[in-house]
Amino acid sequence: LRTNRIIPRDGLPSGSSGGIIQVRSTTITDAPTFATATSYTDVTGLSVSITPTRSDSKVLVMVNIHATSNSATQAYFRIFRTSDNTAVCVGDAAGSRVQATMGTNFYYQGNAVLSCSMNFLDSPATTSNFNYKVQCRNQGGGGIYINRAVTDSDAATAGRFASSITVMEVSG
Repeated sequence: LRTNRIIPRDGLPSGSSGGIIQVRSTTITDAPTFATATSYTDVTGLSVSITPTRSDSKVLVMVNIHATSNSATQAYFRIFRTSDNTAVCVGDAAGSRVQATMGTNFYYQGNAVLSCSMNFLDSPATTSNFNYKVQCRNQGGGGIYINRAVTDSDAATAGRFASSITVMEVSG
């Protein structure tokens, strides 16, 4: 056996950092649709559960989502941590502006699908089981379609996609 590093199953000693303790992931391949919504709604199935082994662990959250809309609108996505009912990695509050983790502008083009991706290193400070989930909202015009084009026609010009959320517990 040759290696330049062995990380114990329970992570590195306190004060060390960088070892991956566990990985959890959820992928959705179906195509949920959301009606016009000006408040955040869970993206069906795009949630992952984790129980950190240490309270000083960090959690690397990685999200990739494919979406479109049937009208010109802005789609907003955020990551929500259920341990303390908090949206994480969102922009600062400023007047009526929407706080989001990521987003995209849609200009209805039938089969156009856009991707949003992000990575965020969170500090949940718990050893209790909780979920990270992706939530979605828009400006109020049109629906949001996940993993599919608006037309969703049975043709080579329309695709079906997969969206995922992956979390990695990283020793403090």
